[in-house]
Amino acid sequence: MKFDIVVVGGSTAGFYLVKALRTKGFSGSICLIDREDALPYNRYKLSKNWLTGKKLDAPIFKPESFFAENEIKLQLNTEVVAVHDEKKKVVTADHQEITYGQLVLAMGAESRHLHLPNDDAEGIFYLRSYHDAIKIKQWSEQVKDVVLIGAGFISLELASSFRKLGLNVTVVEHGQHPLGRVVGPQASEYFVKMHQEQGVKFVLGSGVESFTHDQQHQVTGVVTDTGATIPAQMVVVGVGAVSNTSIKADHLELGQNIVVNEYGETALKDVYAVGDATIWPFQGEEIHVEHWENAQSHGKNVAANLIQPQSQPYDVLPYFWTDQYDQTFEYLGHTTKWDQTFIRGNLDSGKFTIAYVDENQVPLAILFANGNDERADVTELMSRRQPLDSERFADTNQPLSTL
Repeated sequence: MKFDIVVVGGSTAGFYLVKALRTKGFSGSICLIDREDALPYNRYKLSKNWLTGKKLDAPIFKPESFFAENEIKLQLNTEVVAVHDEKKKVVTADHQEITYGQLVLAMGAESRHLHLPNDDAEGIFYLRSYHDAIKIKQWSEQVKDVVLIGAGFISLELASSFRKLGLNVTVVEHGQHPLGRVVGPQASEYFVKMHQEQGVKFVLGSGVESFTHDQQHQVTGVVTDTGATIPAQMVVVGVGAVSNTSIKADHLELGQNIVVNEYGETALKDVYAVGDATIWPFQGEEIHVEHWENAQSHGKNVAANLIQPQSQPYDVLPYFWTDQYDQTFEYLGHTTKWDQTFIRGNLDSGKFTIAYVDENQVPLAILFANGNDERADVTELMSRRQPLDSERFADTNQPLSTL
């Protein structure tokens, strides 16, 4: 088989890339290959409303007819294992050879796994795929006590969903400040308090040593490094993700991530990469972002560069949001190191904005909670990359547009 463009990976980045190719008028042949057996679907919903709903159907982007109508060859349940760039071919696990004109690697990421005693007990899950979500949803219907290991955004969204289902939830986190590396200690405290008010218990500053199980080999508890055992009939582990770079490429060292330039190009001619598995240049540094919004916008961007090479550098401001209970949080920018935080509004009120600034008081990222009436102004502030005056920023009587 031969196609003008072959895309490996049918998650968010891969789907939006092939969709954008057709939207932008590309008329060549396209093949979208994915190792899952489900139509491309929206992963970000799996930890939110989908989990608390009654439907078991995958939250697909488009029905199968969309791919047929747009002449996109969809090859599911197929894993690509090798790239032979000199021959311009990919090889699948079942020994198919597919020739490409241009190749896009959009394999995404996989859950980071724990390797602990009794980690094979039934009832211990990782949430990455639709099939993972199905198992979690079905298991949650027959248990009372859930332990979440890790306190990242996915885990906290799961905590919210499980509490809505009436389950007892305990979050075990190695650090003292959940999400602190991203949002800082003040916002971290807000998130913890919000969940505690909804009945979630936190065990902070503790690692996990092992799991316990019954005679049916079903999980019964989580043993922490303090020796305490937390009862659990279900455990969901959320300790981060690792880029899926398992493909063997003849002349490309994939490493932990795939390095691309501002056009999505790898070091190999006519080979591009997008989404969660990539590192790309942004404002003078190389960054790696694992969020749905980036995967979507990166896919659209690289589609433009496939049609007209090096026509559109990727300079989109990283953005993500999270829904937990009845609250919504949005985050613009990218940083894990900042000099100061400026706070606008009152955290106790639940409506606030936090700017994370460098030593020159230039905002690197901004978090805003429960209200998007200033969203456009926040985006403008970030785009200007000018110093902020802390007092003016904190003054809620002064519109952000005037800063």
